[in-house]
Amino acid sequence: MQISRRKFLRQTAYVTSAIASASTLAACGIFEKSPQETKAGGDEVERPVTQDKSTLYIYGWATYVNNQEVLDNFTKETGIKVVGDTYDSNEVMLAKLEASGGRSGYSIIYPSDYMVTQMRDLKLLAPLNKKLLPNIKNIEPNYLDLPHDRGAIFSIPVSLGTTGFAYNVEAVKSIIGEEPLDWRYLWDNKEKLRITLVNDPREVIGMALHILGHSYNTKEIVKIEKAFQKLQELTPAIANFTTDAWREPLASGDLMICMAFSGDAISLARQDPNIKYVLPNNGTSIWTDTMAIPRGASNIEGAHAWINYVMRPEVAAKISDANSFGTTNKLAKSMIPDDLKAIKALEPSQAITAKSDRITKLDPEILQIYEGFWTRLTTGLG
Repeated sequence: MQISRRKFLRQTAYVTSAIASASTLAACGIFEKSPQETKAGGDEVERPVTQDKSTLYIYGWATYVNNQEVLDNFTKETGIKVVGDTYDSNEVMLAKLEASGGRSGYSIIYPSDYMVTQMRDLKLLAPLNKKLLPNIKNIEPNYLDLPHDRGAIFSIPVSLGTTGFAYNVEAVKSIIGEEPLDWRYLWDNKEKLRITLVNDPREVIGMALHILGHSYNTKEIVKIEKAFQKLQELTPAIANFTTDAWREPLASGDLMICMAFSGDAISLARQDPNIKYVLPNNGTSIWTDTMAIPRGASNIEGAHAWINYVMRPEVAAKISDANSFGTTNKLAKSMIPDDLKAIKALEPSQAITAKSDRITKLDPEILQIYEGFWTRLTTGLG
């Protein structure tokens, strides 16, 4: 899974531009065109706006729509064929649905938590019919009342993700000795470490805000600048700002610690016993992916059947295994593979959750401030 999908947090002016550009793609006929690649590798996808109920079109992250076993079993049980198209950022998905005016042809989408708020405000989501979702009882109650969608009116959280440390155990032990426990470890050992931070201003600046005692979603310029100055102290240790290109250098020992998103880091840790993924005990960024039904969906009944199917514990466990994320399904937790279950950082403890934060939508003028400091940080202008 390409966790670069977290690019959605960079809500700067380019998002508005992308939506405006995408609006030129909207058509009034039977089909809407999508620039996304399908699993078959096509560059242009046409999905019928007017559909029969024997097909369900899904638009989501790769591990949700390309898990053939999950798709095939749904078809066997319901007789509904599933066709999945993928996107690599929430912005791409949002632009397409905005452009279509509710005629995208998709009946299921997988927006991340923050994007649910934005799509709800734009009236792009259809409310869920809970009478058609008896398996909602399998979801941990606290996940059904998160700030992005209180009461799960428009979305069902399916996967839990975090931001933490991926580190090379041998390299860290041989050079420093103690393994990392919290974000301050980076500053305490900056003269000895070689690290990467994710290429994401909200995550990186948010982390610095967090250790200074502020929210990831701080709007005060003075506090954001203090976080920038704090990050400048780390520059001797920073090899790069990258979300994806850290795996091989970390495994080889060229890098010692990488700020990483849980799906990528845990996947690597499952393959290499010398790599560990841990959550800072002073708190971090927590996020969820959800299932939702877009406004104008053609197959509402099939969409509810899909959501109810995915909330079955055995299905939720297969999805968790595929993407190495935690699951919101309380019954699935005992069904996930032992190697994944053994990773303590798969899901944050209550103690860490209480100290953690969720990145939320900020106004464009505040985002410009974050981007300004981010540019100075990553270009070394100081």
